[in-house]
Amino acid sequence: MSSNTDVARELYGAFQRRDPKLLVDLLHPNFVGHVSEGMPESWGGPHVGPEAMLTEVWAPAWRRFRARPVPECFLSCDDGTVVVTGTYVGQPRDATAPLSAAFAHVIALRDGQVCERRQITDTQRWAQAAADTDAGAVRRLFAAAEQRDRLAVQDATDVVIREAPSLPYGGVFHGHDGALRHALAYNATWDRLQSVEDRRLEPQIRGHDDQFVVTWRQKATARDGRRLDVPVVDLIGLRDGKVTSLEMFPQDTAAVLDFLAYQERTAPG
Repeated sequence: MSSNTDVARELYGAFQRRDPKLLVDLLHPNFVGHVSEGMPESWGGPHVGPEAMLTEVWAPAWRRFRARPVPECFLSCDDGTVVVTGTYVGQPRDATAPLSAAFAHVIALRDGQVCERRQITDTQRWAQAAADTDAGAVRRLFAAAEQRDRLAVQDATDVVIREAPSLPYGGVFHGHDGALRHALAYNATWDRLQSVEDRRLEPQIRGHDDQFVVTWRQKATARDGRRLDVPVVDLIGLRDGKVTSLEMFPQDTAAVLDFLAYQERTAPG
């Protein structure tokens, strides 16, 4: 018969092998997982049931951070609980540094299965990794805009884009189809008026807790050399490392429209 420590070791082996079926099988039907308050995405707090723990915490943590717990020490206690200490490691997409956060897990068992796991971890490391990942997603968004990469909208399934209605590409756009319509309208307006240098947006990114403010430059050059250079402020919201809202505020839409009208008036023919 497996000891409590054996079951605990098997649990972390399932994390190592990324085996969700085994993870669920090792949890008692009445399992409760206590996640440290302060974890990203409101993961903190109790999660009742094996499926809830898997779908609400462990799977999202893997998707966003490629994170897994690496145990270093298993301590068997007189009351049957097992305390596991180690380090969460991960390599989040778009992040500039890997995730590394110490943990201690207090594990209770019943009938050969894990019935409770209480997490204690360095939540600041997780918060830093989340902010780094989100900033990377924003940088990737602006790089795609500069490169006119239409494939970048493939992940935009839940996004809402708001652009000044007075602009040719203005309005409210929802989801993948809306994001594609907005991108096509924007490109149709500016492609013929922008050099490679004009397409450089020069984004300045600031943010915290899934909310970012980005300032950038809307630039263009008319046939006769007339220049447009208008500051724009974007408010960007993210969830689970993906952009869910994008609201754009050009500093001077009148100047933008005047430039576009001038370009039409001076067009040949």
